[in-house]
Amino acid sequence: MKQDRLAALPAAGRAYVAFSFAGFWRENQGTLLLAAAALAAVVVLLLWLARRRRQDSFPELRPAPPSAGLAGDFAATLVEGQPEPVERHAAPSPGLHGKIEVQVQGQVISSFLVTDNPLPIGRDPGQALVVIQEPIVSKLHCQIFARGGQVFVKDLNSTNGVYIREEKIGERRLQDGDQVFLGKKGTVRIVYHA
Repeated sequence: MKQDRLAALPAAGRAYVAFSFAGFWRENQGTLLLAAAALAAVVVLLLWLARRRRQDSFPELRPAPPSAGLAGDFAATLVEGQPEPVERHAAPSPGLHGKIEVQVQGQVISSFLVTDNPLPIGRDPGQALVVIQEPIVSKLHCQIFARGGQVFVKDLNSTNGVYIREEKIGERRLQDGDQVFLGKKGTVRIVYHA
């Protein structure tokens, strides 16, 4: 009688009536175990990231040292006291060698820090980090770079040249206050500050 009723049902209804969790488990056991493992890995990763973010957000909180006599992960978090004021002297940052100001017709249009990475200067944004949109400036005009703790400027075969104190240069060490002119007209200058 029961089988007669099942035969009378449409195919979709028969599949619903015949569903069992045990049968579903047997047919999809590998997939279900893989999904459970992936879900567990995601949960562990999210918990680790949340803990790491909390530690990064509150650097004054640190785990108790093992000598405090507290047990493992359940150790209390100790809060460091305010540090005593220490007189600090300004020391130059490693890799920082001053800054340059870019001036066009006497107006400062931008300034850049001189670091260990070279600063290519030119008109083409695809080649230069310091972009100066003036006709006298070549696509890649010159470069300011640090070597051995000193700062240099180097002409990169520009059309109008690089000048310091009306002298055309190929490469020259810069000193505090030096003015580098891009082209002889003097409308575009770079002022170096140590």
